[in-house]
Amino acid sequence: MHSPTKVIFEGLGSLLLALSLIFPANAENKSISKEHAMSAVAQEKMSTHCLGRFQVDLPADAEYVAGSHEYSFATIESKAISYEAFLQELDAFEAKLKSAKHKSGSMLLLKKTAADEKSRVLSFWDDYNSTILINTFGYRWIDGMRYQVRTTPDPDKMEIATSHVGSILSHLSAPSNEVPSTPGFCIAHGMISDEGSSKSESIKARFRLKSRPDIVIDIATTRNSGTPPESLLLRKPSVFSALGALGATLSGISTVREGDRKVGGMPGQEWLLKAPNDDGHQAHLFTWEAPGLRRDALHPQVRIDLQSANNDGGRDPAPASLTNPQMLELWERILNSLRLRSINGGQAAEVGNSSPQAHSGSVLPLGELVRTGASCPQTGYWQCPENDVHGSTRLFKSGDPMPPAIIKRDLSFVERLRGSSDQHSSSTVWRLVRYDEPIAINTPTALGNDDAIKPSSDA
Repeated sequence: MHSPTKVIFEGLGSLLLALSLIFPANAENKSISKEHAMSAVAQEKMSTHCLGRFQVDLPADAEYVAGSHEYSFATIESKAISYEAFLQELDAFEAKLKSAKHKSGSMLLLKKTAADEKSRVLSFWDDYNSTILINTFGYRWIDGMRYQVRTTPDPDKMEIATSHVGSILSHLSAPSNEVPSTPGFCIAHGMISDEGSSKSESIKARFRLKSRPDIVIDIATTRNSGTPPESLLLRKPSVFSALGALGATLSGISTVREGDRKVGGMPGQEWLLKAPNDDGHQAHLFTWEAPGLRRDALHPQVRIDLQSANNDGGRDPAPASLTNPQMLELWERILNSLRLRSINGGQAAEVGNSSPQAHSGSVLPLGELVRTGASCPQTGYWQCPENDVHGSTRLFKSGDPMPPAIIKRDLSFVERLRGSSDQHSSSTVWRLVRYDEPIAINTPTALGNDDAIKPSSDA
């Protein structure tokens, strides 16, 4: 996973490219009144996109142009292709693996499985000299889309990896015009139906506006495998230090707005930047980021970037097509629309927890957070990220004080001689995960345990 500094630096890199260009003047833009411009953005039609376990509204002409998806320690890609081309591609690849030799004397292909004529899983040596690296690639064709699932298990986990990749393929569904209403993890052009059991998932997606191709929107979510990163604004000094080392003119970068901002129930921070290029035009990089919680599918790291004057991919340099007020208007519309995806028309309870239908009166949504020392606001089962000796998920009644986590630790020889306690308390954040009167809901069959194919280097 990329470091937080690297992630924000990559975003600023795009901005710096825009700042270094000499843009031609655009008299037409100057003739448009700000009032008319803001009105056009405010009235622009929006469409809803499903990304990971979230949904967000983007301008209707926003086109997905690039991205990456990781789920359950596997990388997933998709592309539009005919069924005939799909079969030709797989047959050619399989033939290549069968004809190539490994130094052991066998062919590179080690195992092949096929659940049906539209799915195939291949496990193979990476090359002639490989002894520790095996690739497991899974393919599935659904309604004009080819999905590829890739992972690199240890050799002794090949059988498990083959089965796991096949399971992921079986949980894939093709895109539809509607945002899915069943539990799962959305990728580009599809969704993996699940009950939120994956311990590794991330998505990065870039959108570009067709009518204003210099406007780019980047959205990323990553489930924290450990302690969440430092907050966005705490990383400012390291970002500016990196820019200075590259010779960037820091005096040309100004802050439009910065500070704490809660979006979709997630605490985060925003940092809105702009800078003049050599012709005096403004380029923007607006960023909001939530650090998320530790090992929590519903509270991952989330980051949204909005750029203007972007010319990535060899595009011709051009001035920003939106003014400062327009950019702020668009930013507010996008950011305020971010929310957990609704499941079956109700609360966004992605992890297969119960719904509040049996409760009378007002109830808090699942995922609500409360810190140690505060009063419990909702009777139900609350979970903390630490390994509490009483259990990480515990039932609390409304009004109960939320306790610290009690954590057991290993004592040194001297501590044991002194009779020191092997437990200590730690302030924590409790999350509401289930109501006290659970109601069964239908959830998809669970995927296999992804710990089984977790690379040994990550253990």
